[in-house]
Amino acid sequence: MKLRQLEYFHEVIEQDFNISAAAKRLYTSQPGVSRQLIELADELGVELFLHEGKRLVGLTRAGMEIAEIVARVLIDVRRIHEIGRSLATDRHDCLKVVANRHAAHNLLHHAMVDFREMMPRIEVDVSEENTLQATAMLRIGQADLGLLAEAPDQDPDLLYFPIEEWRLLLVVPRDHPLAGLPTVGLEDLAHYSVGSYDNAAQSRFVIDEAFAGAGLHSPVNISFASSHMILQFVNSKFGIAIVAESAFSADDYPELIGLDVNHLFRPLTTDLVLPRRASPPRHVFNFLSVLAPQITPTTIGEAIDS
Repeated sequence: MKLRQLEYFHEVIEQDFNISAAAKRLYTSQPGVSRQLIELADELGVELFLHEGKRLVGLTRAGMEIAEIVARVLIDVRRIHEIGRSLATDRHDCLKVVANRHAAHNLLHHAMVDFREMMPRIEVDVSEENTLQATAMLRIGQADLGLLAEAPDQDPDLLYFPIEEWRLLLVVPRDHPLAGLPTVGLEDLAHYSVGSYDNAAQSRFVIDEAFAGAGLHSPVNISFASSHMILQFVNSKFGIAIVAESAFSADDYPELIGLDVNHLFRPLTTDLVLPRRASPPRHVFNFLSVLAPQITPTTIGEAIDS
């Protein structure tokens, strides 16, 4: 099994099973991508994709399980490259940001664009991690700031500033029985196979917490590393799912519908997390000025002294 095969497999999923689009992103040919996918499936001995004629339309159940592991493997590969780059370059010329997937997708893009215009010579390095791993990186100095879903226990060596509140959404096929209910209850969800984020995600904790509080066993029985993979699970009609509200677009998934479950699951908060030190470097303050202008040097100083 080659790393290239895993990268091609992952990119095809990211490009909504469009091999041509994946080939373009990978700077290679469409036949080359197809060949690598065939070789990967042959080596594993399973079908990875669902087909309609020659077109890929989704993942098989085996493909879903393998895709989740591949996503984690590629994150670890990126982390290896990042460690090498950090040791080979001057840390003062690099802003290291660690973020949960939700925060990375929703908060960072515009801030990074504005920051590069402000300080074009500073490299911005973003690593997607779960909250526990990200907290460890911030504590030992491997990251300058974090964007993390609320931590169950706040580390005393770090500073936490809530900057975004977000909600969970139930996603089902349009013809699903739950789509016809005026209000969905936890008891209703307990009868179905539910996909959501893995156990390291704070959103998963919120989901399991709600069911436990109602004296019910959580029906989440399949986990994925990304919202995209969860939604593909629903789109293939293997089950229903609970995702971050911002992850679902009806335009992207016309066969699916999002159902309000704000009455079932409490909102989550994304925190800006900084190491507790006397004064962050200037480039960190500059990045904060475009990411979260309400977090000022005075705000940070007061938090350090409290």
